[in-house]
Amino acid sequence: MGGKRVSRLVAAVFLGWLVVAGPVCAQTRRINVICSVQIEWCELVKKAYQQATGVRMAVIHRSSIEALALLMAERKNPRTDVWFGGTGDPHLQAAEQGLTVAYRSRQFDDLQPWAQAQAKRGAFRTVGLYSGALGIAYNPEQIRRLGVEAPRCWRDLVRPEFERQVMMGNPTSSGTGYLILSALTQLFGEDGAFAYMKKLHRNVAQYTHGGRGSIENVVRGEASVAIGFMHDAITAQERGAKLAFTLPCEGAPAEIGSLSLVAGGANAVEAREFYEWALSPEAQTLARQASAFQWSSNARVSGVAGLPTADMSGIIEYDHRRFGSSEVRKRLLTRWVNEVNAPGNE
Repeated sequence: MGGKRVSRLVAAVFLGWLVVAGPVCAQTRRINVICSVQIEWCELVKKAYQQATGVRMAVIHRSSIEALALLMAERKNPRTDVWFGGTGDPHLQAAEQGLTVAYRSRQFDDLQPWAQAQAKRGAFRTVGLYSGALGIAYNPEQIRRLGVEAPRCWRDLVRPEFERQVMMGNPTSSGTGYLILSALTQLFGEDGAFAYMKKLHRNVAQYTHGGRGSIENVVRGEASVAIGFMHDAITAQERGAKLAFTLPCEGAPAEIGSLSLVAGGANAVEAREFYEWALSPEAQTLARQASAFQWSSNARVSGVAGLPTADMSGIIEYDHRRFGSSEVRKRLLTRWVNEVNAPGNE
């Protein structure tokens, strides 16, 4: 009898441990994410996903260029599971180098054509998460104080009256900065783009570490003009900033912010689950709560009142495949460092 009571007691204790330990084990599921969108959006994604799933999420905020460098450094021992957001070219470069893994979402057919095209370009090692137009933001009051006409074209930004009045992301650290460099190359040819950027350099007050910083600096009154994304200008407007935005008359591209699964990540199952969640209408709608006004990649996400549609005139068909090449990126950045951001070019 004593032996049977002991056996029953052991069984009861074991079952009780399962009841208590089950949720604890579930809570130990985790995922490590590099986030290259606005930090407010990163924090909202983390909070919402942890609450919805119980999966612990560690998030580090990096620009897209920094994120690519981190994945390259971690190649032999990946500590990251997912790369969320950031301009698409670095995601394509990561795909080219085998830093990310191929995966086709169950929601692929619900995505916008441009998001699907990004996945196909990267052999499904990445996918479009959002999109946004590149252009010129400026403070109308500061423009009036300068006594100049508001910039409407790329060529306006090299006028002498804009000396030390332009902000843009540094192409070596900012995905936005690299997109500016590659867009100008596509518009004017490589030599023409560098001739232009040498002139523009004399009007640049600062090359910001990240692309969004250029618009924030204009909001603070540190310059009058920024080259950046329309959605970042809209975010600033929502917070009361007096900014105007225009697409340059010569044309400008729209970025495709992307989403990628890191090759060799320790939490592959959790990474795929998060990937699916990030592409869902529910998750993409969260961006609005963080005042992030990019165009969503899931076609089932409703539009935002007052936000222009993604087929606006003036957006050029950007060559993602060409400028997503590691070889092209290295050549353009080397030329920019040696010819544009160089002591002799003052």
